[in-house]
Amino acid sequence: MLVTTEAIVLSKINYSETSLIVRCYTLSDGLKSYIVKGSKQGRNGKKNAALFQPLNQLEITSQHKAKSILSITKSTKISNPYQTIPYAMNKLSVVLFLSEVLSATLKEEEANPSLFHFLSKSLSWFDVQDNIANFHIFFLLCLTKHLGFFPDVSHQNLPYFDLENGCFTAHKSAHLVDDTTLVSVLKSYLGTTFDELSEVLVSKQIRKQLLEVLMKYYQIHLQGFSRPKSLNVLNEIYS
Repeated sequence: MLVTTEAIVLSKINYSETSLIVRCYTLSDGLKSYIVKGSKQGRNGKKNAALFQPLNQLEITSQHKAKSILSITKSTKISNPYQTIPYAMNKLSVVLFLSEVLSATLKEEEANPSLFHFLSKSLSWFDVQDNIANFHIFFLLCLTKHLGFFPDVSHQNLPYFDLENGCFTAHKSAHLVDDTTLVSVLKSYLGTTFDELSEVLVSKQIRKQLLEVLMKYYQIHLQGFSRPKSLNVLNEIYS
């Protein structure tokens, strides 16, 4: 069956001297892997390879077979072209980091339009913004809504954040954020929107510490999740 779908690139690996295997999150099927034949040869090799950069938004037409893990692409094109991401080192570092997070967290091999549209719209928003320092923090928090462990915000008056139970609390526990500044900043992020992110005023050091808290939060709630290797690069860019 021939299927055309919107897709967001998560990763790519060499398949042969001329081809790639590209892992995507698609509107039609959730997580999907494709063989892109001949993508590294001829005069169009560089052009084709550029299509499959991390978190690029594509339209892919491919042959889907019921018992096949891999689908063979028939045609691929950019669906939502980025204006700034490919040329800005700070944005590229965020994209590489988020693509690694998404590769580790997205497991569904079935359609989830809500999650797909969140990814697509937030990345397109990111592309056209100048003030982006808070984006990756807020993106990670919003992503937890779709992964099933968004923090419970019903008791934000309480002083601590319980990472294991995902809620604010007045009681000490093993996995607790009790630094008053970090808890206050977390509450600020939880109470905002993408368009209001620039109003969340946070120092570089606190933002770095909060990012480490979120990585621990992901590790607690997602089996097998480990600290992304690209996080060190991201911290260097934003330090």
